[in-house]
Amino acid sequence: MNNRKVWEVDFDVVGPVSIPDPINFRQEKGFDQHQFYSDISLRKDTFGIKASITAYADTIHIAETVAYVYLGRMIDVLSLENDIPIQLNKHEGAYYTEQRRVSNHGSYKSRRLLNKSDIITAFKMARKFEIEQPKLLRAIGWYSKGKISKNTFDQFLAFWNVIEILGKQFHSETERISKGVKNKIYQCFTDYFGNIEFWDLPERWIDEMYEKRNEIVHGGEDTTIEAINATSELIPLLELTSKKIIDRIIDYHFERRKFIHLDF
Repeated sequence: MNNRKVWEVDFDVVGPVSIPDPINFRQEKGFDQHQFYSDISLRKDTFGIKASITAYADTIHIAETVAYVYLGRMIDVLSLENDIPIQLNKHEGAYYTEQRRVSNHGSYKSRRLLNKSDIITAFKMARKFEIEQPKLLRAIGWYSKGKISKNTFDQFLAFWNVIEILGKQFHSETERISKGVKNKIYQCFTDYFGNIEFWDLPERWIDEMYEKRNEIVHGGEDTTIEAINATSELIPLLELTSKKIIDRIIDYHFERRKFIHLDF
């Protein structure tokens, strides 16, 4: 690691979050012989949190990319655990200037007050999932994207991607799953929610969401105001269900309390 340059990269963590005091700690990165540590510094800011993170890389562009991915995974977990939209941006003064111009108050009226334990727990969860269940971490990333998206169709696809990724990955081996992705989703829901009568979903809901996804992806979806509004009405239940399946899988395969960091 001594042969590589060390960079410090600044980010804006934008959302209804805040910290009472500055937080500084060192967090592990990488695995096995490639493991190293990043120094992380967090400060309260107008629109959320200002974050600085060290990264080892040959160039500034690689450092920014690596730091973004690393910090972004933690942000995705924070978004899931608190069920709030959180956006990670490379720190640039112009971004804040524009945000202040379009905002009446300059900050969120209500914010999730995070402490050091919350941040480290989110890092530990992201790291654990990356090692043991990378598809779960990928699904959490899509859930986070859905929370911050302003485009109805993008939001629909983000939450549906959660269900499709987890349905394809987490299901018992039955004859049913040989019949395609949709049947894997049905089997996944059966495994984690019980029999269909306990799903608390409309009849044929999975079929209808699957068909809607195909219409959007393959260009068959109308883009009129009426069609956009009709799709937007589907999103609340889709979002709720995507979060439920993530939570069920985490609770089944992991114990959240084991992630809590007690040694600081």
